[in-house]
Amino acid sequence: MLCILPLLAALARGSDDNKGHNAAPNGTVPVSPYLNSFSMEFKDFPLFAGKLHCTREQPNQFSINLLSNFAARTGVMPIIRVGGTTQDDAVYNASQTEAVITIGTTVGNARAGVMIGPAYFSSYGTFPHTSYIAGINLATNGTAGKATRQAEVKAISKVLGNSLEFFEIGNEPDLFSRWERRTASWGVTDYVAEWEAAAELIQSTLPRNALSYFAPSFAGTDTGGAANSMGPVQAFGNGLSTQKSIKMLSGHNYMGSATGTGVSLQATLMNHTSIVKSISSHVKVAQRMKAYTNAQYVMGETNSLSGGGASGLSDVFGAALWVVDYTLWQATQNIQRVHFHESGTSPYAAWSPSSVPPTTNAPYYGNIMVAAAVGSAPDTSIAYLDVGDGDDTVSGYVLYEGDQLARVVVLNMLEYTSTSSSARSSKTFTINVPTSVRGAKVERLTAAGADVKTNITLGGVSYDHGLANGKPVTVNKKAAAEQVKVSSRGSLKVTVQATEGVVLHLF
Repeated sequence: MLCILPLLAALARGSDDNKGHNAAPNGTVPVSPYLNSFSMEFKDFPLFAGKLHCTREQPNQFSINLLSNFAARTGVMPIIRVGGTTQDDAVYNASQTEAVITIGTTVGNARAGVMIGPAYFSSYGTFPHTSYIAGINLATNGTAGKATRQAEVKAISKVLGNSLEFFEIGNEPDLFSRWERRTASWGVTDYVAEWEAAAELIQSTLPRNALSYFAPSFAGTDTGGAANSMGPVQAFGNGLSTQKSIKMLSGHNYMGSATGTGVSLQATLMNHTSIVKSISSHVKVAQRMKAYTNAQYVMGETNSLSGGGASGLSDVFGAALWVVDYTLWQATQNIQRVHFHESGTSPYAAWSPSSVPPTTNAPYYGNIMVAAAVGSAPDTSIAYLDVGDGDDTVSGYVLYEGDQLARVVVLNMLEYTSTSSSARSSKTFTINVPTSVRGAKVERLTAAGADVKTNITLGGVSYDHGLANGKPVTVNKKAAAEQVKVSSRGSLKVTVQATEGVVLHLF
């Protein structure tokens, strides 16, 4: 299939005679080097950062290597949010020697208990040159709740210093009633009062610190008309952050539930239309929030399917392609940061630090492809490129450095499985480029099929644990050297197989 990509004149041609970086072209959106960041489940954080009972001298080197791969691409380490449902289960015990103790199991809506001791906080700061968003318990009331909040902020502030970006008070409070943490009548006005009280307690505990917050971190984006409807707009309308201490707005999003019906790779994940629909409510909320605050709206917790993901969907190569389209589409909608949620043994985890042996999982390859697309230039911008003429299995993006077209991303998300008896189809895309471009280095994200979990490469490179503990290793020299040249007509042609993606680095 031949697709002529009609790059807008303002995007495609830029100023061919000017080699310098000027203003970004009209129609593009600035993109942050922190675009692909991570969120780590509160109780599992020591597994990712270092073994239980760890100290700063015992970090998890596998995790450090995987995160450092992003810094090699973008110039910065991803920002780490430590939070999730278990941040509101955690109660501090000063005499506990273990970092984390889980008490009981979660059954239905009844939550298991989580006890944390002083050793828990030694996991903060193990990732070098990294900033953190620290989750604080809001759900626990009474003396235990106040003591936990005070202990958490004292310890975290001491360990992190300037590496603390924000505190986050509570996780998904709009689900507190569902989890039987509050009564059914508990609503947005109650939440606002409790959040403000917690913020006052934290400020009094750290009186010399100028504190900033990441909020409201709701599970949903309810913009309904009910007086006590739980949503960001309602929370701010009822006085949240009257002191203007919330400096970044956090929303949560999943494409569906791990146990939901009708969820599939092709219809749910490897589908651009599905992605656009999933993000649309956040785009609307971000616009409405401008009436209350200038704080930036980001995706503070997200992944493929809620509940830890589903095996065969969240942990296979098709999910890696979803990661790329999902993240870059949000960048075009001015969502400047996407924190992919990680838990130790969940199917959607980008890597599993505590499995035996540890593993680099399929979604990680999508994460690192996003970093490859974003690059390290300080003036990068992005725009969506419709390469499919309505086909929701193909997607494209153009990225600029200043006014210069630097990279093009093309995804062919038509599902092909490794067990298919038919030949693997492909599409050939023709890309119009500025006259100064001579060719492109091709980084191809590929595997045997959408259903596989291993032998995945980006540009012929593997990040598997078994090769070099998560560091990049070239396993296919031919793929690593792949290039395409500009034709006499001033265009690039690249062929992309079904269930594959490419980043074209123009030169």
